[in-house]
Amino acid sequence: MTTPKVIVSGVLAIFNDLPCYVLDDGQRVFRLSNLTKALRDKEHGKFGNYLAASNIINYLPNRLKPLSDEAHDRVPQGTLEFDCDGKIEKGYNSEDFMDVCSAFVTANLNNEQLSDAQKEIVKNANKFMLATAKIGIISLIDEATGYQQQRKSGELQLKMKYFLIDENSPAREWEKTFPDELWYQFGRITNHKGSLKLRPKYWSKLVNALIYGLLDKDIATYLRKTKPPKYTGQKYFQWLNEGYGIKELTQHIWLMIGMAKTCTTLNELRALSEKQFDTVIKFK
Repeated sequence: MTTPKVIVSGVLAIFNDLPCYVLDDGQRVFRLSNLTKALRDKEHGKFGNYLAASNIINYLPNRLKPLSDEAHDRVPQGTLEFDCDGKIEKGYNSEDFMDVCSAFVTANLNNEQLSDAQKEIVKNANKFMLATAKIGIISLIDEATGYQQQRKSGELQLKMKYFLIDENSPAREWEKTFPDELWYQFGRITNHKGSLKLRPKYWSKLVNALIYGLLDKDIATYLRKTKPPKYTGQKYFQWLNEGYGIKELTQHIWLMIGMAKTCTTLNELRALSEKQFDTVIKFK
């Protein structure tokens, strides 16, 4: 099997000057040895050991849970090899790294007892997720490396390929995607007194504006115009692909939950979201 090679490289300043690479097979990756510095802003410890902590590992997808060896140097699953100027490096896929960030943030949201080092990682992980919420990790790396100059024209088509299932495919089967915690937070900040199972219809406007609209306006517009639930009988998230679309949606939902927890009213959440995403939000 041929080892993929680096075609362009760059540095993500907002990720504590994390080097990043685009490979000739299309993957966007980081060097495994750089990831601890990204999470803690200093060279300290092994990346896999942080993932193996008992209060973190259960929040990771099974495919990313680290393996153990006799030296207690945990090997992160998903590690790959790539050729960087003739030198074989160990790497980690950028989307997998964002799943790691999501695991730390979710553990914190679930009130796990975290060490000072883990709290530091949560702070950085949350910053990374905020930075990538609008444009995604791939777009950040493409900008840092200059790879966007090599992409084909037609930004909406690229986004559709990134977020959505194939246009000729049926919608995915329904499965629970929006966590109850989101509805709890919506209920709290809108002073809803009824059951969360009988959600007010206007909450759909909150979902459209704060979830789909802030995830990506172009995709939200496309779904609203071409995949309306009343016409298709499907929810918007059923048209998102498993590889990237659902990942991005899930990360964004938990980001909004974290932001909502800091607010007492819907207006506060709207103001915070407008500031964070540099946009004007209308619930319509």
